Amino acid sequence: MANSRQILSRRRAAENISKVTGTMETISAVRYRQYYQQWAQGLAFYDALAQLAYLMVTAETPIVHPLMQGSSSKNNALIVIGSDRGLCGAYNNDLFRQIDTHVKMARRFGRELKIYAKGRKVISYMDHQKIQPAGVYDQFAETPTAVQANQIGDFFMNEYIEGRIGRLGIVYNRFFSPASQKVQTLTVLPVSDLIEDLTTRSTIIWPWEQNFEDFFMTPSGEELFETLARMIVRASILGCFIEAATSEHLARVVNMRSATDNADEMIANLTKEYNRARQGQITTELLDIVSGMNAMK
Repeated sequence: MANSRQILSRRRAAENISKVTGTMETISAVRYRQYYQQWAQGLAFYDALAQLAYLMVTAETPIVHPLMQGSSSKNNALIVIGSDRGLCGAYNNDLFRQIDTHVKMARRFGRELKIYAKGRKVISYMDHQKIQPAGVYDQFAETPTAVQANQIGDFFMNEYIEGRIGRLGIVYNRFFSPASQKVQTLTVLPVSDLIEDLTTRSTIIWPWEQNFEDFFMTPSGEELFETLARMIVRASILGCFIEAATSEHLARVVNMRSATDNADEMIANLTKEYNRARQGQITTELLDIVSGMNAMK
């Protein structure tokens, strides 16, 4: 009976695992749908920003703005958006490889790299690699509010304008579609690189379709670009956090579903194994009874 008890113990453990992974899948599925809706609703807004910015920067009269110009600073800033929890496959591991690449490239070209971390997994990895973060975003759970995102954007824009950083990049899991997510580094500053990225991901803009000079605007384009540039940086930072959260929960849904399926398969196999062991034990007991009855005759 000891063997049967061991099988039952293993089956109960597998059933408990199945319950936990199933619950985690359900929770992440709900959060994924919430973030996915935010991401989908923001696509039209990003397209509009990209088209307006494209028209401005491709005008015959070039726009001169501090956020568009390159910086001579050798300090680069990097925001790394990871997760607080695990069980999401290679989600964080791909981020770690990006961190290693940026650190190596900064050393190679004699740059000082300031890393601002989000997520306990990223902070733990940086601590293991003896990398001191320049800042930690722990004032919000997964995504910042619009006010918090504006504060983050304003901080880095001021740092860039005052020459304390030469570039700003964001390492995150970019959400292309429910079937495609990939870790990438988005260059936010200078704004010219960000506008180029927004334009390539937006609705196609034909250069001959319309020109910036076709519009009469007041105030001037330079004054409008000041507001537009800050809006693009703030919106892009918030968008990166939303895409990262969307990718994280989708990855956890996929991994927890796989874990639940594996646990259910293990439960089915253990049930068959228990039934065979129990049947064997019953057969042995019947043979003992028959043998005893024959001996009594």
